[in-house]
Amino acid sequence: MHASPRSSDHDYVVLATPRSGSTYLCDALARAGAGDPQEWFSRALIHHHAGEWGLRGPSSSVRRPDVSDPAAYLEGVALGARVDGILSAKVHWHQHEWVEEHFGRSPLDMFGESGRPAAVLIHRTDLVGQAVSSLIAETTHVFFQRKGEEPEVSYEYEGESRSDTVEYDFFELLRRVIRFAEDEENWSRFVADRGLRSVGVAYEALVDDLAGTVSGVLAHLGIPARGEPTSGLAKQATALNQEFCERFRADLRGHGVVGSLSAAMAHRLGLEGATA
Repeated sequence: MHASPRSSDHDYVVLATPRSGSTYLCDALARAGAGDPQEWFSRALIHHHAGEWGLRGPSSSVRRPDVSDPAAYLEGVALGARVDGILSAKVHWHQHEWVEEHFGRSPLDMFGESGRPAAVLIHRTDLVGQAVSSLIAETTHVFFQRKGEEPEVSYEYEGESRSDTVEYDFFELLRRVIRFAEDEENWSRFVADRGLRSVGVAYEALVDDLAGTVSGVLAHLGIPARGEPTSGLAKQATALNQEFCERFRADLRGHGVVGSLSAAMAHRLGLEGATA
């Protein structure tokens, strides 16, 4: 197999699920000089970049982008996402599904038809915390905040109604827990099917030791650090996150599902030692 002309041994993709710490990781990787892994395949950004590159169809919108030439869009990403010789990107599983359905191509085709980027698989061990964070972010439309700056509404929601009041919803949180666990399995299967070289990263490890965790990822990728692995992002979690997590775990116990969980899933839900 011959490598694509646009591929290099240092190219990589961060395969993520929402609220798994992927923005935190990507910010640190960029500051360390390992390219600049950004999202190029959210629907809002596809609509935006398609407009910049003259590829926007007449019916395109932030929610329903219409790209006249998907192959040309992937070529545009391949050009724009290469920083200091490293081609990198971040992709969520739901973005991968959308692009495959509407482009007839995988987002990873940006690396060339025979390109084989390394994969950085990031997950959050605490699925309940991830689900709660996701619910709060999607309600408030604030997905990250820079240190020393006021939170900003995500570009995907500009002009839409939002609320600073987040309502607890057990079944919505359960849906998100299941979805994130399934997305992780889909990414693991994807990496195995493609035979991609991969390294796993846990959100909790990033929080405990950002520099050490990122240095380990760089070593796996074979990329020498050109800067300190730091991040300019501020912590967003508040007492509300903890309140919703505790309430959800109590509700899980009340619904009598604990006894049907594997030990691994009970751990990820924070229910070790719980009884049905």
